[in-house]
This record gives sequence, C-alpha cells and structure tokens, in this order.
Amino acid sequence: MLNIDALQQLKSLKKDIKDSKEIVQGIVKGSNNRFGFVALSEGKDIYLSPDEMLKVFPGDEVQVDVQKDNKGKEFGLIEKLIKTNLTKFVGKYVIKGKAHFVDVDVAGMSRWIFIPPNKRKSAQENDLLYCQVMQHPIRNGKPQAEILNIIGSHDKPGVERDYVICKHQIEGDWNNETLAQTNSLTEQTIIDQQQGRQDLRSLPFVTIDAASTTDMDDALFVEDTGSGWNLKVAIADPTSIIASGSALEKTAFTRMTSIYFPDEPLAMLPESISTQLCSLLPKVDRLALICEIEVDKTGSLGAYKIYEATIHSRAKLSYEEVAAFINAPADTHPLKVDEDVASILEKLSTLAPTLKQWRADNALLSEERPDYRLRLNEQKKIAKIEVLEQNSAHTIVGECMIAANRCAAEFISQSPTAGLFITHAGIRSERQSNVLDVARSRWNDNTPENLTEKDNYMKLVRLAQQDTELPPIKSIIARQHERSLFSTTAKPHFGMGLNAYTTFTSPLRKGNDFYIHRLIKKIINAEPANLFSDSDLEQLQEKTFAARRAVNELEQWLKCQYMEPLKGQAFEATVVRMTSAGCQVKINENGIEGFVSTKAMPVKYSFDPNLMTLTSKSKDQFILDQIINVSLDSIDWKRKQIQFKVAPKPSTEEATQSETTNSSAD
Repeated sequence: MLNIDALQQLKSLKKDIKDSKEIVQGIVKGSNNRFGFVALSEGKDIYLSPDEMLKVFPGDEVQVDVQKDNKGKEFGLIEKLIKTNLTKFVGKYVIKGKAHFVDVDVAGMSRWIFIPPNKRKSAQENDLLYCQVMQHPIRNGKPQAEILNIIGSHDKPGVERDYVICKHQIEGDWNNETLAQTNSLTEQTIIDQQQGRQDLRSLPFVTIDAASTTDMDDALFVEDTGSGWNLKVAIADPTSIIASGSALEKTAFTRMTSIYFPDEPLAMLPESISTQLCSLLPKVDRLALICEIEVDKTGSLGAYKIYEATIHSRAKLSYEEVAAFINAPADTHPLKVDEDVASILEKLSTLAPTLKQWRADNALLSEERPDYRLRLNEQKKIAKIEVLEQNSAHTIVGECMIAANRCAAEFISQSPTAGLFITHAGIRSERQSNVLDVARSRWNDNTPENLTEKDNYMKLVRLAQQDTELPPIKSIIARQHERSLFSTTAKPHFGMGLNAYTTFTSPLRKGNDFYIHRLIKKIINAEPANLFSDSDLEQLQEKTFAARRAVNELEQWLKCQYMEPLKGQAFEATVVRMTSAGCQVKINENGIEGFVSTKAMPVKYSFDPNLMTLTSKSKDQFILDQIINVSLDSIDWKRKQIQFKVAPKPSTEEATQSETTNSSAD
C-alpha cells in the first residue's frame, strides 16, 4: 500500500505530465483514406493516424495531445471528445460474413458502423438506410448504430430522391397546423383583403413563364410615356393572406425555398396557396405587390414606387409563344391575343433590350450559358436531357425582374431598418494577386489595382471581355469568384456591377423574397420590423446552400446511372475547371460533368495556377473553354463522380453514321 507521501508524489507526477502536454482543440476532418486531421481555429491541421481516426467521427470536436515523431513531424493523440455532431445519418446496408454494417454516407468517413442484431429491422443487403448512432467509438474504437428507417432497396423507383431528402433533413410533409391554416384560406380571403389596395384590375397585365408553370410569381404591364416607359411589375403577394408568426410563415422560413428536384419539386408553400390563391392566374382577381418604375429611353431607371394592389391578369403566355410573337412579322403573328395584350408584348419587346443595354453599358451582364432539364421515366430514371435555350421572352422577364429588384434594394437601403441584400465580393481574396499577375502580363499599366473596389473589378471584367488571347482571361476570372451571400446591410454586388441588390420577385418559391415582402410592407406602413438576427441569416444561407446541394446530389446520382451504359461512346465536351490533377469537363449536348485525370496519361502535365492550364513537355495543353472529346472511363459510386478519359475525335465516316442514326431516331 502506498503511503501519503508516495500518493502525493504520484499525483504531482501526473500533474507534471499533464502540464507538459501540448493540448489543443479542433474539429476532426476525414480524408479519402483512413487517416485524418484535426483542424485548429488558427487554420493549422494536426495529423491523425488511422488508429486515432478509429476513435472519432468527422465533424467531432476534440482535444488532442500534439506530439512529434523521430523526424520532427507533428501528430495528434485523441485526448478527449468535447462534442459529436454525428447523431443521425444515411448509408447502405452491408453484410460481411456474419456481421452487419452500414456504409456511412458522411463526407470524410471511410469506415462502416456495426449494427447489432436487434437493431437491424428487416433490412436486406444494399438497402439504403436512415440510422442513429448508439455507441460512439471514443472508448474502444467500435461504434454501433441502429436502423431508424429503411429508405428502400437500391432498385426502388425514386429511392434516390427519398434518400437525398432524408440525408439533407428536408421537410417533405406539411404539419397539421400548417394544413389547418391552409385549408382555412379561400377565394373569399382574397376578396376580404382587397380593401385599401389600389385597383389595377382594368390594366391588361400578362404573365410570361414556362408552359408548365402554375406558381406564377409575376405579371407585367407597360405603357409609353413619350420620354420612355412606365413599367409595372406585379409580384404575387402571399404575405397578404399569411399572418406574421403563423404556422404557414414558420413553415416558409423552415423550408426557406422550393426545391426543384427533377420532375417532382418540393414546394415552399402548400399547393393551394402557391398555385391557386396567390398565383397570378389569368382571368381572376389576385393580390399583388406592385413595383412601378419610370424608365427613360436609354434604359436608366428613374422614379419608382412600391405599393399593394389588386390585378386581373389578362393572359398566361409561355416563353415560346411570346418569342414567336415577337419574332414573327406583324401580319402573321401565330399567337392569338387581344389588341391590348399584343400592344403590351410589343412594348416589352422594345423595353427589355433597352434595359439590358443600359446594364451592359453601366453595370455587368452575366455570360449566357445553356441550362439543362432532366426528364424522368416511370422508373424515375433519366429518360432524356433537354437543353433550355434562352430566347427574347426570357430577356423580357429577366430584365423586368432585375429592374424591380434593383428598386426594392434601393427602397430598403434608404430605410433605417436593416434589410436583406444579396452581395457578391468579386474575386476571392486569396486569388486576387494571381488574377492581377495574369492581367498585368496582358495589359501592363491598364490593369486596375485593388480588386476589393467594385469599379476596379468592373474595369478588369470589361478588359477581359475584349481580350481574345488564350487562355481566356474572362474564364480565368470567372473561376475565381466568391459565392453570393446574404447581408443585412446594402453592399455591392460585384458580379452584377451594382451598388446594392436584393430579390423580392419570387415570394412563392424563396423564403428571402417572402421576408422582403414582409419588410417592405413594414417600411411602407411605418411599422417596426421583426428583423433577421445573425443566426437567422446564417440559417437562411445554410438552408439555401443545402437545397442546392440536395438537388445537385440527386441530379448527379441520376446522371451517373444515365452515363453508365454509354461507356465507350465519345462525346464533345468543354473544359470548365482546372486543377493540378486534371480538368473538369461538361458534355456539350447534355450538360453532364465529369473529371479527366492526367495521372493515367502517357505524358506528365504541369499546372499553372495563374493561367489555369495543364501543359506537357511537348507543349500539349488543356485550357479553360477548350473543346475536347471524351468517353466514360469509370464511375465512383461512393462519391457519385464521373471519370472521363480523352477520346480520339470521331472519323468523318463515324460522325456521318452517328448523325444518320440520330436523325432516324428523331
């Protein structure tokens, strides 16, 4: 038995050992291999060996004891688990011998988790699962999980969508309180809310949207003023029938956005509101928030006002119908509409290009790129991919919405009330010096300095748009951009070349637009506003990003399935991104992206991070916007990534045969 002196000596020794340790705290990061890191707040990473990674999950907050090996390299030993964020997750059911596991679908996780026999439900091998952690691995490196729900077998139609919704914790069903409130709203509600609003029902507003659209957010009316135009942009007004703080509003802010999954979107608001009571349907009275704008003959915006009104849309027209109407000779218009509507379309067809030209001269225009729509079959797999080309009708709607949004941003920025703006800071701060190096090599003293200023950024972009040398500097700049972010204060939107910008033209689909409506009405009526807090803003931003991630993940999964049978077929593709390991390419005919690795190529390539080029010793190059032929090499199903390889250009005979086959199929 130890005496008191020995116990005190032992206690002192333990304290000395503890004090001599370098204990740091950070967040665990996984890797594609079994090792990992602990990311410290000051930006430093501490290496964790595979054995140490067995004790933790990616995302865990931990304390580690920093030590050095015999070569002086630092590594960490897990000292304590502070917090774990991994409680529920999705994955695939795996059976290995007599043991059953879930292959966890979490970024940075490269392990399976054991599922005890009494927690397996009736899952079958390869089923997709929703699980909960029962035992963290911190003590013995052996985590356990239980199955909460079997999402479905891998061949169940639509299982990909169900899985993505579960993975990203997206709310799919309406709660009882929301449904009850929704059911209490009727056409009589619309009538009751008309009192005190301006009556614009005699004006021939028109909606222009996709033929299949039912949640119509906006309608347009315009008239000549002699010195330009008077444009009235009517925006659907859901805040007029959805009470502040109600279950419906809470639902809108919980979902924060409609999520446009292929062929089957998830709406932000119940259908009876978004496609009926608040949709600007033709031939019925509807409540709207009006942005009325004076526009001069140069496209410059003048005086504007925002107010509540009742409208009665005269017609719902598709983009294709309006474009055909505009482009056809006056005496052969294929679209049969009354004279008032025809007159509105003709005025809009003159106004929109003028608005766009003003932005080209005084702000910045985004580069127009084709969009793609996935069409699914009965099995919920891709049947075809449609290219969505922009036409003159898209320009009309786009320019009118941008004009209204600019006015809304200015209106809110002039109020002492904090607002909600969309900001864009231009080129990422850590890449500005690289971009300037390239610019100076091209333009010498004409190169603007200090790209943190909007005017300098705009000058840089304008110079890049006129530059025809290769590699294309305008594409180099575009790959170095910051993300657009929300802000409660008005800040420049570099990408659009505007001093302030927001959006309020899609309140049926976007929570931030819904909030802007609420805020504008508070300002108009001189009422105190319930402002977004910093945490609210972060939540809005994260939910917006999460919705994009969910859609991208589902689409990428379906695209991997679509491409798998096409192995060996050559496609024309465009280089869209560059890294030291290879290039990301997009197939021109369907928009599917994949990676071309240089590792398997017979020659080595060196990467220029400034010009974003890959160059071999024989001067062969990959550059941005380059057209190359590729074919499917493999699919990484774990990460849903498509791997391409460079394919030889089809011979003239092969190309002719392919065109003949495609023509016959059509």
